[in-house]
Amino acid sequence: MVDRAGVSATIKKRYGAALRAQWLEKCAAHIEQALRELEETAGNRRPVHLETQVRLVAEQLVHSEISDSCLPSLAVEAGTQHVKELAGHPGVFLQVQSVVDVGVSKYAMWEAAREKEDFEQRGIRPSYLPQLTDEDDSGSGEANSTAATQAEASGDSHPKIPRKMLKLVLTDGQRHVSALEVEPIAQLSAELAIGSKVVVTGAQTVAGTGVLCLRAGNIRVVGGAPAQYAQQTLRARMAELLGLEDRRGT
Repeated sequence: MVDRAGVSATIKKRYGAALRAQWLEKCAAHIEQALRELEETAGNRRPVHLETQVRLVAEQLVHSEISDSCLPSLAVEAGTQHVKELAGHPGVFLQVQSVVDVGVSKYAMWEAAREKEDFEQRGIRPSYLPQLTDEDDSGSGEANSTAATQAEASGDSHPKIPRKMLKLVLTDGQRHVSALEVEPIAQLSAELAIGSKVVVTGAQTVAGTGVLCLRAGNIRVVGGAPAQYAQQTLRARMAELLGLEDRRGT
């Protein structure tokens, strides 16, 4: 049996997420059914440690829609709709609704995403990468190896997504808050999946705006993403913002 109270308390302490009782009940029932089927197949029954229960529920949590799984957690300043500065540990559990690089034009970002996707899925090399010559294409393995080594040395072996300053829109399922990256954060990128879950801790706000200022110590990407956001790739999002009909962007 899943220890509902124990799992809920642990996830709250670890991620700052207050689980909705109804969602947790459905999640626990699904896990218990899967465990019963496993026990019947294996022919034995073993107790499931609380830590394992937490892991199984957390796996469902990160792929859920936050409004379904969690109670609202963002507080606003009295008389305004501006979000208050976020508390320290354990932080606030939020979902990524949007991510854009405000230092890069939408068209440049769409073009970079298109070139990267074409390279990874179809092997089409973008114009800024060293092009393979006929000799490279049909020649010896040594020639190919040399070309690859030179590309690696120049740092141009794969298409790159431009990187300046990211702006995110985060939600607790009820309220939305904008967040600006004020220093580079390795866990974040313009390609971060929409619907990803993050934990934001101790982030300050820009006075009078409610916009969060994100530094490396303020945000932790937990991962996951609800299935309904799977088509919202970087290329598709940029095409939509530009009003482009990009059939391969989804």
